[in-house]
Amino acid sequence: MEIRSLENTTTEELLSVFNTSFSDYIVPFHLSLEQLELKITADKIDKHLSVGVFESGKPVAFMLHAEKEEGGKRIVYNAGTGVIKEFRGQGLVRKMYEQIIPVFQDRKVDVMTLEVIEGNDPAIRAYENLGFKIVRKLLCFNGIINHKEKHPEILIKEIEPFQWEVIRSFWDIEPSWQSSIPVLDGILQDCTLLGAFKDDQLVGYAIYNPAVRKIYQIAVDKNYRNQGIGTQLFRAIGEMTDGQAISVNNVDDTSENTAAFLGNTIGLKNWVSQFEMKRELE
Repeated sequence: MEIRSLENTTTEELLSVFNTSFSDYIVPFHLSLEQLELKITADKIDKHLSVGVFESGKPVAFMLHAEKEEGGKRIVYNAGTGVIKEFRGQGLVRKMYEQIIPVFQDRKVDVMTLEVIEGNDPAIRAYENLGFKIVRKLLCFNGIINHKEKHPEILIKEIEPFQWEVIRSFWDIEPSWQSSIPVLDGILQDCTLLGAFKDDQLVGYAIYNPAVRKIYQIAVDKNYRNQGIGTQLFRAIGEMTDGQAISVNNVDDTSENTAAFLGNTIGLKNWVSQFEMKRELE
């Protein structure tokens, strides 16, 4: 058994171990090659910073990592960890971290972060034993958007890439990895950027990826809330989806108004929740 970087592992090999590892997961799922390629691009996964366990030359466990700099810190994100059933119980997650953490330290990484599904107690305990701590709970929503009446005084239209400083003032919470500014900057060309205007002023926006039907960010100016602006943004996205389900992932559960809005007004379902965990590196 050998532990090494995934830099020379093909995406096809990675797909095989990925799908086998997650086939009996707490929330089983299966990716196509195209979906995995999209994930690698969207999450900014770097195979040089990712690691796997190999048996007879074939991967039987993996840990995918991405890196960004934000707020003066270098952050590494665990974008997925899996171990094939037959190789569990051998401490492979710990061994992969033992292999890769010195690499992170050489790169002056400040923080490691990951997400783990609520209810996956063995994984949570394993990460806690590795020094990770739960920092917040994130809610994941999906479903078909309830179409609402159109408000003619609110204009929704596509906009050009904006200055992040302008729309950050709309935020109540910091987005998680997949919806953070450094990550989105790399995929904005694949997204539809919608602006909500009232009296010619930008009062809300949404970033929507039609290829995966995912809303990465949506926010309304604090001075214009409860005026139907968020509803109109979802209405516009709903028209684009042709009745297909969309997802809004990793909503901070401290934003109770957002969760209630997505569930009660828009008609989405909180189908799963995750914990965001972090570990500081010295």
